Amino acid sequence: MAASPALESSASLDSPPSLELSDSFEEFRRAASIDAITRLAREVLLDPTYPTVRAWTRAGRGAVGCFPVYTPQELIHSMGLLPVSLHGGGESVEISHADAPLGSFLCSISKSTLELAMTGLMAPFRAFVFPYICDVSRNLEGIFSRAVPNATTHMLHLPQNFQSKASVPFLVAEYRRLIAKLEKAGGEPYRPERLVESIELFNRQRAEIAQLTATQRAEPGKLTLTESYLIRRLGGLLPREVHLELLGRVRKELGARPNRRKDAIRVLLVGSFCEQPTLDLIDLIEQVGCYVVDDELLQLHRWYDRVEPSGDPLENLAATYVRSPVDIGVRAAPTTKAAAIRQRVDAADAQGVIFLTAKFCEPALEDVVLYRKALDERKIPYLHLEFEERSAAYEQSRLQLETFVESILFD
Repeated sequence: MAASPALESSASLDSPPSLELSDSFEEFRRAASIDAITRLAREVLLDPTYPTVRAWTRAGRGAVGCFPVYTPQELIHSMGLLPVSLHGGGESVEISHADAPLGSFLCSISKSTLELAMTGLMAPFRAFVFPYICDVSRNLEGIFSRAVPNATTHMLHLPQNFQSKASVPFLVAEYRRLIAKLEKAGGEPYRPERLVESIELFNRQRAEIAQLTATQRAEPGKLTLTESYLIRRLGGLLPREVHLELLGRVRKELGARPNRRKDAIRVLLVGSFCEQPTLDLIDLIEQVGCYVVDDELLQLHRWYDRVEPSGDPLENLAATYVRSPVDIGVRAAPTTKAAAIRQRVDAADAQGVIFLTAKFCEPALEDVVLYRKALDERKIPYLHLEFEERSAAYEQSRLQLETFVESILFD
């Protein structure tokens, strides 16, 4: 199949990759402090050429792009491939091609991810997995199959009836469809024992991240939201073994860090389960006087706490997904939303809720209606902000946030 015209026209990039990493990721192994780790993480995130993927594939290894919110990354890892979380092009990508196949009034993450594909920046990937989380995501598999014709594409169907006995067998069958695609993309043949090893590795990674977020909740003056976010974001870009080493160093440093207290309110951040806000907006939320003690950022690491490694690993992976208590916009169970938001507010001892939703994200915006009603009944204050990846001016958001914080501090 011939490459798309957009891909052919962009074979030579205007600017060379700005960050080159070693094949062994020594830069991350040598980063001994949280400051050094987060500086490196910023460089990685601001480079749209996927430097970690280029470093990984330079040695002939394969990488698989995983669109949010959920993909079984343990399964991808077990087949010798690097699962990479796709979160769009961020602030550095100008949309010039993706509007044509997708249209204007759609979420930024879908358009900027496609823009990266149509301009050749996703050429190092062997495959892409798109979970069916919304009407836009379900179309990306077909569009990517034309934009990156040399890569394998797959749409992952996820169950929505979590009470049905058929949900787990259905998801196991979906995993087997994915396995066939990954083997076609050059992955190693599926072996249950390898999946068990990957499950145990990811369990350790999730446990470390859970400890990180627990510190953020119990002692928010020790770790900023931006630091926590950058450290977690690396977990979807690096080999998991490298990230696990990094998390161990972070945990040791946090043990000795002071808990610097300030006049701030404890808030729950809701709605950013897919598209991610800019780093400037994340910084702003803390600058105005908020401790973010729970959030929906980067659901990759929190869909479940632990997968049971013994027994049939595919069935265990499916059962853990289906039985997860996570209640966010991509789970179609409107009757559970009120109880879920109240429980999360209570568990985090939050004083208010900030709805931080991507423009045109229907699952998030639909949930806001249900959440607001539940919070109004408990008289819990909340603020709703919308964002786009390439947002540059935050004067209005700053004013809204400052007013929100002051209304709680001086109530």
